[in-house]
Amino acid sequence: MKRTAVTLLASALLFSQLHAQQNYTRTHTKMLDEAKGLYEGKQWADAAKIYRKLVDVDTAFGEVAYELGICLSNMPTFREKSTPFFERAARNGSIEAKYQVALMRHREQRFNEEIELLTAYKQAAGRAVENAEVDRHIAIANTAKELTSFPAEMDIRNMGALINSPDHDYCPLVTADGNTMYFTSRREGSTGNMRDPSGQFFEDVYMAKRVDEVWSNATNVGAPLNTIVQDATVGLSPEGNEMILYRTSQNLTSGDLFSVKRMQGLWQDPEKMTERINSPFHEPSATISPDGSEVYFSSDREGGFGGHDLYRIRQLPNGEWSLPLNLGPTINTPFEEDAPFLHSDGTTLFFSSTGHNTMGGYDIFKSNLVDYDMNGWTVPENMGAPLNTVQDDIFFCLSEDGQTGYFSSERSGGLGGQDIYQINFPSSQIDYLVVRGVITDVNEEPVKARITLSDLTGEELIGVYTANEKTGRYLMMVEPRQRYTMTVEAQGFEARVSEVNTIVVPDGSREIPLDIVLNRNENTARVTKP
Repeated sequence: MKRTAVTLLASALLFSQLHAQQNYTRTHTKMLDEAKGLYEGKQWADAAKIYRKLVDVDTAFGEVAYELGICLSNMPTFREKSTPFFERAARNGSIEAKYQVALMRHREQRFNEEIELLTAYKQAAGRAVENAEVDRHIAIANTAKELTSFPAEMDIRNMGALINSPDHDYCPLVTADGNTMYFTSRREGSTGNMRDPSGQFFEDVYMAKRVDEVWSNATNVGAPLNTIVQDATVGLSPEGNEMILYRTSQNLTSGDLFSVKRMQGLWQDPEKMTERINSPFHEPSATISPDGSEVYFSSDREGGFGGHDLYRIRQLPNGEWSLPLNLGPTINTPFEEDAPFLHSDGTTLFFSSTGHNTMGGYDIFKSNLVDYDMNGWTVPENMGAPLNTVQDDIFFCLSEDGQTGYFSSERSGGLGGQDIYQINFPSSQIDYLVVRGVITDVNEEPVKARITLSDLTGEELIGVYTANEKTGRYLMMVEPRQRYTMTVEAQGFEARVSEVNTIVVPDGSREIPLDIVLNRNENTARVTKP
């Protein structure tokens, strides 16, 4: 929204000294006034229809070319057609059109040209975009140059016409067994057969089955998941028996997240999720933890770091939901974080962001939960090219073994709009182990303890963790094939030092259960003894 406001402001200031339009009649002037009214109301498709009729009446009238470019760039299926109009406006003196050309050069992966244009833009007088935003785009261009120069080893393929359509197809969600996929599509044939102001069909949920490694033709799942309004699947439990839907209101001005369960092979009626998730703000996506007790979701509610942030909410023992917890500045940025996916291991979070070290648009990132009670996360890792591109790469999900993923992207060579892709990694992306357990005293009462993990020499600190005061529960992320020294300390208890060995893990499990019993300090025991 901020970027759109800037472009509208730029358009208003674009030609303070308008030349006398050549070949313009009174009818053309009236058409221009109508187009500008639609433009200012962000009715891009309707405004573009009029601008197209005017753009060649006076080819030197850069304002019309610029505003037509802005309209097209805000219409997903026409975005790439905006470049010639920005170029024309730039040739006719528009500073802001040159800025837009730089952004288009990024999408064309012409990074050196982009950086030159942005650097020159910073020197221009009367420009609308501030230095901080221009510098951010220069940094994005440099990140894209680096990551595309050193692509990671992975195999990516478009899922083809059985899954994708000429319209937008996105948010693939696959069950843990890898045999059922649900996704969202804007293809022709939606339940209400209605279009939004940009000309796209409303969203519906589709499904495909995999048999003998071959995916079936996608089909509309129908009622009760799909209705005449927008219906999008955004979250799925590992076994595929619970789904989270995003559904707009009947007046199409707002939307909420709904939970829906599958019983005896049939989806039940969706139920609106708790008001602690749904708010007067925008909550477009969510993911369910493996045990169903937690939901991670995105929201642009007040109190965040900017744009949409990621939050976590937990179901309490009494069945109520906790207050939402913002995942903090390690995960969230002043820009957009969306499309969370919590892996079936319960600790690896994938999400998309326009912040962090993105290549442009949304990139897919990975972070690990290292301290549940302290909301501790590892620094998000950009999963690199060719998974990420200069376009929007979003809605990533990963198989249980960590080697097969699915995501949606607007990259070139697709069938149209966003397409769904499959990615095969050469090795598992879940290359760590979880050590979890409970710390208690000899009477099995929980103890709030501090856990320090280091290498065997004690010289390199690996991490510091805290056991929950009420439950004694703790969780640590460790690398496989390693040996660690673990020191457990709590006030009034003897410190316990032991070794954690991850070289050999029974049954190929990724989880090491380790309960710890602490003995009270003798001096403390004498004082407290009745």
